[in-house]
Order: sequence, then C-alpha cells, then structure tokens
Amino acid sequence: MDYDSLRAISFLSELTDDELAEFTKLLTVRECRPGERILEEGIAPTAFYIIADGVVHVRRRANTREMLLARLGAGAFFGEINLFDPGLATASIYTMKATRLAIIPYETFRDYMATHTAVGYKIASGLMAEMSRRLRATSARLVHSVFWSDKAGT
Repeated sequence: MDYDSLRAISFLSELTDDELAEFTKLLTVRECRPGERILEEGIAPTAFYIIADGVVHVRRRANTREMLLARLGAGAFFGEINLFDPGLATASIYTMKATRLAIIPYETFRDYMATHTAVGYKIASGLMAEMSRRLRATSARLVHSVFWSDKAGT
C-alpha cells in the first residue's frame, strides 16, 4: 500500500512519514478471489486486516441465515476487536470482488506497539476512536430497530 492510501486510514492518520514507513514493514499483502471467506464467525482469528483494494461483506449468523452487517471498502479494516480482546470472531468476512488485503499477525502488531510505545499509543488511540464510532452507530441502529419493532406491536 502506498503512503497516501495508508495515511487516509483513520488509525494511521497521525503517524509521521518515518513512523508510517516503519509500520508498512509489518504488512503482508494477500490477493483474494471474489467470494472468498477471510474470517469465519466463531473461529479465533490470528491477524488484523486492512483492505488495500476491493470490497468485503461483514456477516453474522442469525438463527439459520447470515445477515449483512456492513460493507467495507478500500481503507477500512477489520479484526481490531481481537487485537485487544482475544476470542472468537464475532462475524464472518467475505470478499465480494477481487480484493487485496494488508495483513498483520496479532502477535507482531502487539509486539510492535509495545516496543514503539509512542507510535503504539497513536495507533491504539486511533483504533479506539474508530471502534467508539462503530459502537455508537451500532447502538443507534439497535435503538432504532427496537423502537420500530415496538411500534409494530401497538
């Protein structure tokens, strides 16, 4: 990924050119086919992903079917929850067209943030800000959904 593309990613926007250059050394690029499952809900993921190019769908099982939670494009990222709270994937991720992903194994990412504390703080702060935005949006959708489902019953 080029610097301009990386700088546009919310959690990397505060890094200097030198810090960004160092961070890019952590990335491994993976080319994915359309329809490929990248992560499976309920399975422990091992890496953090940045979408360099392409589109993925985030889906979650609801009873016997999968529901679309989000559509993510270039510059978006996923796998951030398990960077901070290891566990099982909360959703499945599928590519919708040919997609290029930049991948960082969690252990590598954590080690980098621990040994580069100033940069690690910038990255963690940026990730927390984005996660907070996502939580607020999810919370608003939930309240809206409950409001309208309650109205249907009256």
